Amino acid sequence: MAKPNIDLKDYESGFARFDSLMPYKVKDILLVSSLYDSFILEEDGHIAQMIFNEYVELNLSFAPQIKRVSSGEEALRLLKQHKFDLVMVFRKLGDTDVIAFGKQAKEIIPNIPIVLLAFHPRELSVMDHPNFPAALDNAFLWNGEGNILLAITKYIEDRLNVDFDTRLVGVRVIILIEDSIKFYSAYLPLLYSVIMRQTQELMTDGLNLSHRLLRMRARPKIIMAKTYEEGLELYEKYKKYLLGIISDIKFSKGGKIDDLAGLKLARKIKSHVPDLPILLQSSNFEHAEEAEKCNVAFLHKKTPALLAELKTFIRRNFGFGDFVFRLPDGSVAARAGDFHSMEKCLAKVPEESLIFHANRNHFSNWLMARTEFDLANRLRPRKVSEFKDAEAVRSYLISTFRGFRHEKQLGIVSDFSRRQFDLQSDFVRIGEGSLGGKGR
Repeated sequence: MAKPNIDLKDYESGFARFDSLMPYKVKDILLVSSLYDSFILEEDGHIAQMIFNEYVELNLSFAPQIKRVSSGEEALRLLKQHKFDLVMVFRKLGDTDVIAFGKQAKEIIPNIPIVLLAFHPRELSVMDHPNFPAALDNAFLWNGEGNILLAITKYIEDRLNVDFDTRLVGVRVIILIEDSIKFYSAYLPLLYSVIMRQTQELMTDGLNLSHRLLRMRARPKIIMAKTYEEGLELYEKYKKYLLGIISDIKFSKGGKIDDLAGLKLARKIKSHVPDLPILLQSSNFEHAEEAEKCNVAFLHKKTPALLAELKTFIRRNFGFGDFVFRLPDGSVAARAGDFHSMEKCLAKVPEESLIFHANRNHFSNWLMARTEFDLANRLRPRKVSEFKDAEAVRSYLISTFRGFRHEKQLGIVSDFSRRQFDLQSDFVRIGEGSLGGKGR
């Protein structure tokens, strides 16, 4: 097969786009807490060390710096002197009301994200204040673990970067719809942990360390809604980039609590995008049957295996993990863990399995989770009906994957891997240092 004629400058320009992702980074956090709250925090563990440990555990770079002050007055003075990217404020401030503090802080630095942290749900009654939305961006329950701090940081970054990143390279989006502060304070850290760990697993397909680190910037963004209307608005805005939706069932619709709002939203979205993965979760197991009728997955909130079941759903439906070729009856025909094995599987899997996945956009979803947006966008618009038969579909997929593998190699010195060595590679680094660190 002849190598495609590709302009290297175009490729370099396309790859460099990843370096421009996530323009908004939380580097400096101002933590405002009373002396008593500070004592509680120190009892739980040194807060700066906790968030640093979370970043290290997930192999993330540049953990934010945290500056703590014990009064609203001191915090406002610091905001006038230094640039902070995020303010976290605890409910009990001795010298000022948190609503008043939030409004004054946003007058000093317009649009600065400010989140409220509370030790107990009863402290969240302040959210009923009519000025809460103007003064504070969101509220979370402190769980005594550093993962809530990481989740808040990434939640803010995702919210502020999602528009830019989706337009630039088509970064994928996951929508979480949940109105319970207690639950999303526990669930969001869990979700970020799963997404980041599974994204890192996929980075082994990166050609070299620099390539893998840049790809990490293109991980799926998690954005959150609390009502039916907010969820529908986010769906309409990002439907081109959606990996899937994870939603509660009972939340506000039309200004009133609706026991079946999640089911109604799922039905509406499924009527437009039948193959979009949706996970409904509820404390009421009776909704499982209705969820099945809507062709969506169901997860019981109180199950002891919550994390395991969430991981399984994400791996199977959001494109993480191996691509599992299945027959229409659900039986496994083959597995592909990378581009090499994908080509081999495409050549031998039964026609029924090939068409089953092609009709459901499973190939493009798998590529999107691996941040291979260009190839995913080539495949997604193509329909099985455009081809003469299943063998024509097979031939198209094999040639497209093979050609794209060569495109990936252009301008890159890849790290040698016995498992993934590609004969199409022009240059491979076989080791480190003055001898091995050269491309051969």
